[in-house]
Amino acid sequence: MTQPSFSLSQDAYNAFMLRSVMDATAVVGETAEEAMVRSAAIVEMFRAFEAANAMESMVACHCISLRFMLEAAMRDAGNLELEPVLLTRMRGMATSISKNLHLWMAKFETLHARNEARATEARQLGAPRAEAIARPNQGPVPRAVNVPPAGREPPRPMAPLPSLAPPFKRPDVPAAALPRPAAREEKTPGMKDALFASAAAVSGTPANGRLNVAPGR
Repeated sequence: MTQPSFSLSQDAYNAFMLRSVMDATAVVGETAEEAMVRSAAIVEMFRAFEAANAMESMVACHCISLRFMLEAAMRDAGNLELEPVLLTRMRGMATSISKNLHLWMAKFETLHARNEARATEARQLGAPRAEAIARPNQGPVPRAVNVPPAGREPPRPMAPLPSLAPPFKRPDVPAAALPRPAAREEKTPGMKDALFASAAAVSGTPANGRLNVAPGR
């Protein structure tokens, strides 16, 4: 007796979930052509989610089911033949289903982004290991050398900077050898200055360089 296997491939699981959605969204009095179009629309919506695992497939099928529920609720909320109380209730139900659909769509986006980040990290960690397995007997991978592109000259080395001249230093000269400033000659009063001074003393006026005689003398 063979033991039953409870494992499914991703494609088989997706087909099972899509078949459940198609059966749950069937409409009474639907023709075969309409059922075919509805089933094709469900498959296209599921492909747009790009589900990568069973959890994402389940959330995607749930969002598709809520989409058909919202369509039916909007149809009932727009039926003016219903009583006002029932019409108000149908409109509230349509609003609630719409909010629920947006909530599950946001959850799917968060889950899908987290799974993609994990897959990218796993690929980055597995790349060096796979390269080491492919090259077991070879040395370390040589580092890339920056080679200038063709047609462009390599940078020339800079010329050495000119050395600065030493600061000027005054030679030591003995103090006896330095020139001394000439002595200032004192001016000796001449004959003209003596006459001006005597005339000023007689007249009682200060000497101003002129022979002024006081009147009445």
